[in-house]
Formats: sequence, structure tokens, C-alpha cells
Amino acid sequence: MSLGSGPVQRPLTTGFPKITLLRIALTVLLCETGVVAMILVCPIAALPRGEVYRLGTDPPIAVFHTDDGEVYAVDDTCTYQDASLADGRLEGGQMECPLHASRFDLRTGRVDGPPAKLPLRTHRVIVEDGTVYVVPSPEPPGPRPGVRAGTAGSAGVEAR
Repeated sequence: MSLGSGPVQRPLTTGFPKITLLRIALTVLLCETGVVAMILVCPIAALPRGEVYRLGTDPPIAVFHTDDGEVYAVDDTCTYQDASLADGRLEGGQMECPLHASRFDLRTGRVDGPPAKLPLRTHRVIVEDGTVYVVPSPEPPGPRPGVRAGTAGSAGVEAR
């Protein structure tokens, strides 16, 4: 039986007991049927503190394991310009964009330093039995970088 393609970037089967593999397969199946939207990221041991894992979802999601042991997930693209936040600098609960140094609070997605003005979309993280999962936000992603939010009922306007 094929479970189809899921949003997981790479299969992680090494080091998982058979019961965990069954749970992972079930998670993917439930995700595809729309009952549960939970993405397997990796074992927590494969994501050291201070590191980031980029999921190849659409849009991409960056999963950060902070130095204090917290795990957060946000949309990976900076809201100011098209840059991967996974390539930026992680400091405490903040992420700095590698392109223009915009800073974002990983807990809330709030902008903590310009030039970005729009917050990041955050996602729920579950760490269960040593495995990290992301539950994607039901909120729609923000506008593409470089697009200012339009007024209600109008399309965004390209920033120049």
C-alpha cells in the first residue's frame, strides 16, 4: 500500500523502532486524508541545540532548536525579502535574517528589528517520544516578500 508523497523532506528510518515507524506511517496517512496535519521533522537527537532544520513544504518551514532547549517552527522565508531564515543567525528565541538582519521572535513571529514589518507565521511543535513534529498553522501564509499588504478586498501592491 502506498501512502503517497508527504511533505517530509527526507525519510528518517534509521534508529526508529518498528512501532515508531508504524506511528509515522499512520501520521502521514492521516495527514493525507485531512484528519490530522502533522509533519514528521526528525528525531530530537538529530537536531542539536542551536541548529535549524528546513522542511521542504510549500511554503518552506524552518524548525529551530534553541540553546535553551525549546523547539519552534516558523515560515522559513523572511517577510522583507526572499531569504531563507534557516541560513540566518539564531540567538536565544530570536532569528536574524541573513540578508538584511531583520529579527523575528520565534515564539510569536513578531518583528523585533527592521527592515521587516510583517510578522512570520508560526506553527505548533510537538516533541513526542523523542521525535519532533510540526502542526502547520491553519492561517494562510503572508504575502510574498516585497509585496505590501493591500486594503481589504484588494490585491497586494508590489513594493518598489
